Amino acid sequence: MPITTGRDFRLLFASAAVLALLPAAAAAEAASNAESIGPWEIEATYKADKFDRCTVSRKLDDEIVATFMRTGDGLTLLLSSPNWKLDRGEQYKVTMKLGPKSWDREVAAEASSVSMDVDDAKFVSGLKTASTLDVVAAGATIRVPLDKSTLALDRLEKCVAKNERAVETNPFVAPARQP
Repeated sequence: MPITTGRDFRLLFASAAVLALLPAAAAAEAASNAESIGPWEIEATYKADKFDRCTVSRKLDDEIVATFMRTGDGLTLLLSSPNWKLDRGEQYKVTMKLGPKSWDREVAAEASSVSMDVDDAKFVSGLKTASTLDVVAAGATIRVPLDKSTLALDRLEKCVAKNERAVETNPFVAPARQP
């Protein structure tokens, strides 16, 4: 068995360190597929090499994240915070306000997030023209600034169209996975 010198040990240690960092580098590379549009970040998500959804999100105060998720089935608004302790499966009543317009809705709860389908064309139009979305709940109002939302929501639609079509164009090539 060969004798290990200090140089060999350092080389072995450096190699191990590089190998340990590879998963982190790969994760950082995957995260770099996201694009920024002002305060919004858009990203395409795949599951098992199949397109799943596109999202556009932004961070708010108090660690709240507002996300619009678009799939082939429709648009969903998600609000989440690691600080929330919600009753999973519960439906909470809220009022959505876009400027002078308002809609009474129910949001579906998970442990630390709520979601609702956005299926009203006037509501979607309001998201593109209003300056803020106020989600008025029983205990607080969550204010979502909508600066650059027109660009972000239009880009969200293009993301879904592009990624759904990517597999159809050439089934022998993996999709680009870019928003």
